[in-house]
Amino acid sequence: MLNFTKGIRHTILIVTTCFISPTLLAASYLKTEKPFIMIKDEYRKAEAWGTCVAAYDIMSMIQGEAAPATAKQFSDRSNGAKMALYMDYFMGMDSDSGSSQISARNKMAKLLSDSIPETQLTAMMAEGEQTKYGEEWLEKIVTTLELCINNLDEQQRLIDLWREMYASGAFE
Repeated sequence: MLNFTKGIRHTILIVTTCFISPTLLAASYLKTEKPFIMIKDEYRKAEAWGTCVAAYDIMSMIQGEAAPATAKQFSDRSNGAKMALYMDYFMGMDSDSGSSQISARNKMAKLLSDSIPETQLTAMMAEGEQTKYGEEWLEKIVTTLELCINNLDEQQRLIDLWREMYASGAFE
């Protein structure tokens, strides 16, 4: 658990529960403010989803003791963003792909959905350590979260797609 003061936790809770326009906020860990569906490069899109996974995980850690239900909500959003990363990458294959290509795409999607969030989390936490988890770092996390929240509809669409495909036996 991060060693944050109660006041910082309270401030973060207030800021994250308010919907603040991303254009009014500080820098973000995301490399774009546009909706993820508009990102053409599949690896940059996977990186965006992975960044959201990491940002949600950080916020879940921060809120852990002070607001357990909020922490759980951030954890759930992290899981959803990880599924969105997987599905977004997996669905990027050509429609005429054979079984070996589908299998390879599945393996790569799993690899990316594990490795990108871990890499992003490490980078974000390292910056936090360097800045002593200061106000600019917190603002950057909050801005990232706001941008991720702006993509919740797309995240849910991808989760629903996974559910439909899983129910149909596509992932056996």
